[in-house]
Amino acid sequence: MPVALKDIAKQFNLNGTIKHIEPFGNGHINDTFKIFIQEPEFPDYILQRKNHHVFKDIPGMMENIVRVTDHIRKKLEEKNTVEISKKVITHIQCENGEYFYKDSDGNYWTVFLFIPGSQSVEKIENHEHAYLAGKGFGKFQEQLADLPGKPLNETIVDFHNIEFRYCNFRKALKINYQNRAAETQSEIEFVLQHEAEMHTLINAQRADEIPSRITHNDTKINNILFDEIGQILCVIDLDTVMPGLVHFDFGDAIRTAACTTEEDETDLDKITVNLEIFEAFARGFLEETKSFINEKEISLLTHSAKFMTFIMGLRFLTDYIEGDVYYKIKHPNHNIERARAQFKLVSEITKNEDEMNRIIRQLV
Repeated sequence: MPVALKDIAKQFNLNGTIKHIEPFGNGHINDTFKIFIQEPEFPDYILQRKNHHVFKDIPGMMENIVRVTDHIRKKLEEKNTVEISKKVITHIQCENGEYFYKDSDGNYWTVFLFIPGSQSVEKIENHEHAYLAGKGFGKFQEQLADLPGKPLNETIVDFHNIEFRYCNFRKALKINYQNRAAETQSEIEFVLQHEAEMHTLINAQRADEIPSRITHNDTKINNILFDEIGQILCVIDLDTVMPGLVHFDFGDAIRTAACTTEEDETDLDKITVNLEIFEAFARGFLEETKSFINEKEISLLTHSAKFMTFIMGLRFLTDYIEGDVYYKIKHPNHNIERARAQFKLVSEITKNEDEMNRIIRQLV
């Protein structure tokens, strides 16, 4: 174990003696380690180095996380919930009272309690997984629907801002790396044809038809922890929690969960929407949220699956035309293959939109 890790961990108010520290998990953005404590009466911890190249405002991000987790903890206490430390992430302060430590190299570190007995699922593979994922992220929305005080900080500015994404797309067309626009004319036309429709959510928000809420923005099932018997413990990976629309969380979950292939599938004929998975996720999500989200929000849930799929396709296409400057790629055509797969899924959602809306209406 590098001495530096132990020295960094000692900046936080830990209980017990550090036995050793080792890499933990398979995250792609932050570097994560588990701190093993020697004394059995004290808990183990998770140490993370936050990626300050992706998250430009780590203090603002940690302010969000602490506000959110404190609010959830207070609600659990009011309900006399048992084992609260397993039902919400608990971050640890440094000696100076901050929830992060900045080292001499400019890296930001955080520590939170490890939840013993917890486990995660990497991929939704059946209806029960989909239902539990919907319920877990819906409950997260419900717990934060009445968070008091000022709006949360925007940890990634313009993350799902469709106007910003179209602006970047048009900038990429001017750059036109290796004349890639010539080979992507059908995809470019697809983007332009859908421009008005993809402003539906932002227009509804500006018309005060749908409110800004607190969104997780990374609603994969592996961001929910379960106990040994498969019951939901809590939602994790809160770095991207910030103001947004309920549709960002619902739509992105459907984009990944209900698609019948991976997001870079090259055989487009294989890509469609699994309506049973859609129904299961929506059922769990609406069980937790339908008491407080409004009718307009509910009516746009199906559209949100199309929107979040489209915006990812737009981002992949933009990156390809610009010269693959943002996303990691496995080969030169990777980004355009991703874009084509996402746009095919948009078309499949459109084909099934009436049935998906019927499912939503039936559930409420």
